[in-house]
Amino acid sequence: MDKKRMLIESISLKNFRNFSDFSTSFKDGINVIYGPNGSGKTSILEAIAYLSNPRSFRSARDYQLIKIGEKFFEITGKVLTGKEHHEITINYYYDELKKEKTAYLNGFKVKRFRDIQEIFIAIPFSFKDYAMIDGYATQRRDFFDDIFSLLDLEYYEILRNYEKLLDERNEILKSENIDRDYVIYLAKEMQPLAEKIVEKREAMIKELSKYLDPMFKVEYVSEFKGKNIADYIEEDIARGSTTVGPHVHDDYIFYYKGNPAKYFASEGQKRLLYLSLVLAFRKLIEETKLYEPVFLFDDPINVLDPHLLEKFISNLSGQVIIASLSPLLGAYNIGLTVEG
Repeated sequence: MDKKRMLIESISLKNFRNFSDFSTSFKDGINVIYGPNGSGKTSILEAIAYLSNPRSFRSARDYQLIKIGEKFFEITGKVLTGKEHHEITINYYYDELKKEKTAYLNGFKVKRFRDIQEIFIAIPFSFKDYAMIDGYATQRRDFFDDIFSLLDLEYYEILRNYEKLLDERNEILKSENIDRDYVIYLAKEMQPLAEKIVEKREAMIKELSKYLDPMFKVEYVSEFKGKNIADYIEEDIARGSTTVGPHVHDDYIFYYKGNPAKYFASEGQKRLLYLSLVLAFRKLIEETKLYEPVFLFDDPINVLDPHLLEKFISNLSGQVIIASLSPLLGAYNIGLTVEG
């Protein structure tokens, strides 16, 4: 069966990051957004990714995406799914009294963001993320959660519902008057979602590993397995937060030639590991999905040496959008200035 290709044809931004009013178009194949630091290259990738998964891949909160001095942002993208043209708009409003995120598909408000993901998927990779190999567990969880959410729409819904309950529970645990029964109720609501998150993470890492360079390995380690969130209510009350769950200590361990990459891989080998991860994700999508998404790459030219960069570019197909300090020969280049 032929895969359904996805393309973004143009994007318009209002009050997003440093952009007051900005628009640009893209072509099929390799696109390069280039310009000096501070010109908004990564912000454009962030906006494209937001149309697919309405959360920042740079771990920013929604209100932090609003241009300083404003109360809302708006992203509009014209996309092509197979042979069908669509328009996606996402608005976010925030002030002291109200915060609201709404999405529209072809002018009609959508009830679930998942409905948009069935129309347009853009998968972002930041080559600075290779630093997560030496970083905190939360960095690695965020990285895989963002990608898994786009690979598996059910995982996206489960994770989103779990995070909503987690935020609510943590707010109550921080309050002076804690409703103990309700806190336990929330823990029981979270438990099956947490177990499903672990199950899906294990399955997706197993699938991903099939396409990873043999010199590397990724292992998902869950300290939550076998535990019940409600059993830890006393510790949760004492610490003012939910202390058990897949959001806390679960981690991804990277190996290079059988040894923990954090300690035994050089900086160059860590970058190669990250590149292998990116290409493995791409191969996994090609083999298992009925669509060809848009791929977004932040700053590969600044991180990869010429040999790895050549290897990386030679593996690209479909629509690819790259943020870079300089244009790329043979690509559709979009130049920015610091003023945006």
